[in-house]
Amino acid sequence: MAEVKWPIDNKYSRAGSEIIVKDFQDLDNLDTTHDNVIVISDGWENGRVAAILRGGTNARAVLEVLASSGIKNIEIIHLEEKIPQLEDVFLASVVMPAQALFDNVTVTWRRENSVYDLVKSIGDKYTMLFFGAPLTCSEIVPFYQKIKENYSGKVAVVRGQPQDIEVDENDEINKWVRERTFYAGDFSLLSVLKSSKKSLNKKIAVLLPSLNEERTVGNVIRTALEVRNVGLIDEVILIDSASTDNTVEIAKSFGIPVYIHQEIHPELGSYVGKGEAMFKSTFTTDADILVWVDTDIESITPRFFYGLLGPMLTNPVIKFSKGYFARPVRVGTSGIELGGGRVTEILAKPWINAFIPLLSGYIQPLAGTVAMYRDTFLKMRVPVNYGVEMAMLIQAVEMEGLWATCQVNLGEVVHKSKDVTGLSEMAFQILQVLADIGPMQGHYQKQDILRRVYSENGHFEIGSKRSRIVWRQFEM
Repeated sequence: MAEVKWPIDNKYSRAGSEIIVKDFQDLDNLDTTHDNVIVISDGWENGRVAAILRGGTNARAVLEVLASSGIKNIEIIHLEEKIPQLEDVFLASVVMPAQALFDNVTVTWRRENSVYDLVKSIGDKYTMLFFGAPLTCSEIVPFYQKIKENYSGKVAVVRGQPQDIEVDENDEINKWVRERTFYAGDFSLLSVLKSSKKSLNKKIAVLLPSLNEERTVGNVIRTALEVRNVGLIDEVILIDSASTDNTVEIAKSFGIPVYIHQEIHPELGSYVGKGEAMFKSTFTTDADILVWVDTDIESITPRFFYGLLGPMLTNPVIKFSKGYFARPVRVGTSGIELGGGRVTEILAKPWINAFIPLLSGYIQPLAGTVAMYRDTFLKMRVPVNYGVEMAMLIQAVEMEGLWATCQVNLGEVVHKSKDVTGLSEMAFQILQVLADIGPMQGHYQKQDILRRVYSENGHFEIGSKRSRIVWRQFEM
């Protein structure tokens, strides 16, 4: 068979080793070859490449081979492991090294039943697929043959040098993302939630900030009351900011307590802004757990409430829970527009990555649906404006620790969105708060990696892009 041509540069392989390329029909003495990285392949083809990896030595060797082949941008696909320790191995042996070796890294977690189902699902997108070798040499050819039943592109199976994986050196952010990101549907068993709530013996209040939301507020209240009526919520309270439409009348028709935030403890003064409404709302209840949900959500469902509370009820360590959503947004009269979260993507995430990378695992740090323990909130400084979401997140992690916080996918949100002028004002208020609150004590570090986390349709993606700053200066 003709020699397989590969663009290999061995500078990325570990000291003392060499990358050797073999054909699937030439595997003699493979069991006795331990000093080098072995690539078994049916050829090289330029185009879009993906690495389907589990973790460990062979997966790590795939990264070396790709880097040695001149790949700068890598797509890694990983089937979720059923054993948590294997997820730790994947993060330590694949995700962290990939961020050091490549300029752009995309890691996607999938939920197919097998690697063969995965290849069948995604294979037509790629000209070449890379795999870590199976445990024993006798499994390599049958594995390759099974892959080729569902895939017509080129295949490379890589076997690396045996070495230990230091799982304890894992990236805390990646690990937190995997263990503290939940789906609302994970908490849909009423008996479990009610039992957990009874064990905690905590009172829960849902606080609904509003300002001229007559079109949506009724459905939000109705949905919250549905969850209250099954025993998960103790109070539903509307905190209005002097609406001029029928918001207050609609809320009162449901028989729930309604407060105007400007009238709550007037001796404390009164300001305009969502943060002010949240601050004042605390005086309307003695509940142990406070839940804030926006009243402009058109597509609200019960999972917004039990999904947000689920992690806190079932895991007493968690003191702060933030929702995130798929976000088609309604912009003026133009109908539904895909996207949303423009201030999040353009301002909040870059700032977090630059100054507090510990929080870069949060998918939507500005999301307004949040739950936390009352005693945590009472220790916070609360800005009166749109900066309240970032201020709460930063202080929650600072006070309780990253692992006492979590994020929950609550489904899809359809709501009003601001025009560019409104977004500019929002961004300015957030920057004011960030400038005042500053980086978290002891957590600032120079950062050249922009990390983005996404979750959609049961799949999970962590992307990172290296961006180095280079200064040029004229010689005078």
